[in-house]
Amino acid sequence: MKKIIHKAVLVLFSIALLCNSLSAQKSQIVVDSLKKLLTPAIHDTLKIKLLNEIGHEYITSDSTLATQYANEALDLSVKLNYKAGEMNSHNVLGLTLYYSSNYDGALAHHEISRKIAEQLKDKPKLAVALNNIGLIYDDRTEYNKALKYYIESLKLVENSEKGKWQMGSTLNNIALIYQTQGKYEEALEFHNRSLKIKKEINNKKGVGSSLHNIGLVYKLKADYEKSLEYYFLALAVRKENHDDNGMALTLNNIGSVYESQNLFDKAFAYFEQSLELRKKLKDKYGLAVSLFSMGSNYCSRNQYEKGFEYYNKALRIGKEIGSKDLLEKGYESMALASANQNNYPKAFEYQTLLMAVKDSIYNAESSRQLNELQTKYESEKKQKEIELLTKNDEIKELQLNKNKLWLVVSCTAVLLVLLLTAFLFNRYKLKQKANDLLEHQNTEITQQKKEITDSINYAKRIQESILPPVDHWKKILPQSFIFYRPKDIVSGDFYWIEQKNDTVCFAAVDCTGHGVPGALMSVVGFNLLTQAVNEVGLTKPSEILKHLDAGVTKTLRQSETGKGVKDGMDLSLCSLNLKTLELQYAGAFNSLYFVVNGIFNEIKADKFPIGVNLDGKVDNYQNHTVQLKKGDCVYLYSDGYADQFGGAQGKKFKYKKLKELLTVISSDSIDHQQNKIEKTFDDWKGPLEQVDDVVIIGLKI
Repeated sequence: MKKIIHKAVLVLFSIALLCNSLSAQKSQIVVDSLKKLLTPAIHDTLKIKLLNEIGHEYITSDSTLATQYANEALDLSVKLNYKAGEMNSHNVLGLTLYYSSNYDGALAHHEISRKIAEQLKDKPKLAVALNNIGLIYDDRTEYNKALKYYIESLKLVENSEKGKWQMGSTLNNIALIYQTQGKYEEALEFHNRSLKIKKEINNKKGVGSSLHNIGLVYKLKADYEKSLEYYFLALAVRKENHDDNGMALTLNNIGSVYESQNLFDKAFAYFEQSLELRKKLKDKYGLAVSLFSMGSNYCSRNQYEKGFEYYNKALRIGKEIGSKDLLEKGYESMALASANQNNYPKAFEYQTLLMAVKDSIYNAESSRQLNELQTKYESEKKQKEIELLTKNDEIKELQLNKNKLWLVVSCTAVLLVLLLTAFLFNRYKLKQKANDLLEHQNTEITQQKKEITDSINYAKRIQESILPPVDHWKKILPQSFIFYRPKDIVSGDFYWIEQKNDTVCFAAVDCTGHGVPGALMSVVGFNLLTQAVNEVGLTKPSEILKHLDAGVTKTLRQSETGKGVKDGMDLSLCSLNLKTLELQYAGAFNSLYFVVNGIFNEIKADKFPIGVNLDGKVDNYQNHTVQLKKGDCVYLYSDGYADQFGGAQGKKFKYKKLKELLTVISSDSIDHQQNKIEKTFDDWKGPLEQVDDVVIIGLKI
C-alpha cells in the first residue's frame, strides 16, 4: 500500500513541478498543490524535495516563509545525511537572501551549495550554483568576478542537452554585464547565442526576452533602425504567446526609441498602448513606469508643465502602493528636468527628496533583515528548549556529572587567571588608559571621515544632475562619445552642450585642481556657459569665452588686491552648424584636434586661461573656422589623459601618443573609438593611481 501511495505522490509532485513554469499568477496554485502532498505517509527524501520546492515558490513573494520551509528541509537533510537535499536547501536560502539584497549571506549559502555539488559531481547543479554566485558579484558591480563565475558555469553545461536551459540564462547574464559596461558588440554576441539556444529548446518566453534585450543594445548604440527591428520581432513573439507583461514593456521601449529620434507624437502613441495594456493587467507599478515615460516625452519637447503633470500622477501611484523605487525614479526625473530648465533651486529640492527616499530604503531594509534574524533566533531557541525538556533521566544525570567536572576545571582555570591578572594589573591599567584615548581619537576621526565622504558623495549627485545626460547629448550629436573619468568622487573636468536653432555649442573644460575645489569651479563654469548661449544669445566661440572670462573674474572677485580666488579653467569650445557643417573653435590652452582623410590636424589654443585676470581686464580669444565634411572627426580634451603615468616604465602617456591614437581610430565607428580610448587608458594606467580628472569628447561628422 505504501509503495502505491509513494508512486502516486511522485506523479503529483512531478505535475506540481511542471506548474512551476507557469506565470506568476498561478504561483499560489502551485504552492497549495505542493502543500497537499505533505502527508504523514510521505517518504523523507520526497518530503525534503517538497519543502524545498515550496520554499522556492516563496523566494520573491515572502522571504520569511521561504526561509522557514528551506530550513525545515535543511534540518531533515542533515539528520538523514541527504546531501542533495542540503544542496537544494542552501540554494533556496541563498536566492532568498539575494532577492533581499543580503549579498554576504546569499554568497555563503551558494558557496556551500557549490561545494556539495562538487562532492556529488552534479554538473547541472554546480552550474546553477556558479551562476548564482555570478549574479551576486554582478549586483555588486564586481563584473570581472561575475564574468569568471558565469563562464565557469557555461563550461559545465555547454555540451549538455540537459543544461541548455541554464546555458541560455547564463549567456544572457554575461551579455547584460557587457551591456552595462558599454561593450555593445560583446553584449550582442552573447545575446544572440542565448537567443539561438532558447529557440532550440522552444523557450518561447525566453526568445521574446532575448529579442527585446538585443533591441535595447541597438538603442544604446543609437542604431535606432536595428533597435526597432528587434523590438517589433519581440512584440510579435510576446503577442503570440499572450505575454501581456512582456508586450507592455516592449511597447514602452519602442516609444523610447521614437523619442530618441525626436518623433515625439509617434513615441507617445506607443507609451499610450503600453499604458492601456498595464491598466488591463491592473499592473500599478508598470502603469507608473508608462506615466514616467509620457512625462519624459513632454519634457523632451520642453513642455515641462505637462511633463510634470504625468510625473506627479506616477508619483501618486508610487506612494499608493508604497514603492520607494518609483519615488526614487520620480524625484530623480524631476530633478533632471528642473536642471534642464536651469531651475537649480528646484533641482536641489527634488534631489533632497531623492536622498530622503534612498535613506528610507536603506533603513527599511536594515530593519526588515533584523526582524528576520530575530524571528529565526527565537524559533531556534524554542526548538532547543523543547529538545532539552524531552531528554531522559539518564542523559540528564550524565550531563550533571559533566557539569560538575567542568565546574572543577573552570574554578581551577579562573583561579589561575586571577593570579595572572593580579600580577599584570598595573601594566594593564596603563595600557587601558592609552587604548581608551586612542579608541576615542579613532572614533572621532572615523566619524569625521564618514561625514566628509557623505558630503562629497552628495556633491557628486548634484554635479551629475547638472551635467548633460548622455541620452540628451546623443539626441543632439548622435555620432559622438564622451570619455569622462573623475580622479576623485567629484571632478574639476566637465563637458557641456547647448543647441540654439541649427547651431550646437559644446566644450570640454578643465578647472583648476580636482576633487571638491575643481567641482565648485565646474558649477561656476557650467552656469556661465549656459547663460552665454541661452540668456545672452551667443554662439560664436570667441565671444562665449570672453563672456566666461569676465564672469569667472567677477564671480571669484579676482583683482590686483589678491583677495579673490586665483583659480581658472582651460578649455576647448566649438560651435557646429548642423546644416552647413561649418565648425568654429576658440580655446584657452587646450587645442582643437581634427582628422580629415586620415590626416591629423591641430589648431593651437590661446595661451591664457579663463579667469585669473588680476589686472581686471577681460582677454580676447581668437576665433577659428573649419569647413567639415562627412567622415571627418573632431576631438576636444583635458590634460588628464596625456599626463597619466603608466606603461612598463611608469612614464606619462603624453600628447604625441594621444594624437597618434586618435589618428589611428578616426576611421572606426564612434562606439569602437570610445571603447579603444577607454581600454588604452586603463591598460596604460594599470595598477598606478589616476593623477588627474579626464575628459575626451569625440565627434564624427
